[in-house]
Amino acid sequence: MAPAKKGKAKAEKAEPIQSSKNESKFPSSIRTVPPSSVAITIHAKPGAKSSSITDFGEDAVGVQIDAPAKDGEANAALLDYISSVLGVKRRQVSIGSGSKSRDKVVIVEEVTQQSVFDALNKASMS
Repeated sequence: MAPAKKGKAKAEKAEPIQSSKNESKFPSSIRTVPPSSVAITIHAKPGAKSSSITDFGEDAVGVQIDAPAKDGEANAALLDYISSVLGVKRRQVSIGSGSKSRDKVVIVEEVTQQSVFDALNKASMS
């Protein structure tokens, strides 16, 4: 069984090299989800004085939220903030995973990867 695991590991290492050529202009924290959605990996920081994007990295987008992390308040504030930054309706934004964690995946429907990248990049600069 050990050789099978090694073979799988080699196959897994080969895949990101091929996919990185296609998505080289976008960080891995922003991914396309067929048919017309985009997934954003977010590291939420609740309890801040104001909502803003603190870090726009390869692994995750750091977002500080001006709501406490209790009873879903920070999640609601995060979705409101992301929808306002991206210029989409609130109903187009949802939490795909990580509702009880600081590391979340937010799904934005009916947008392009380019528009999400541009909006987040612009917001992180200001």
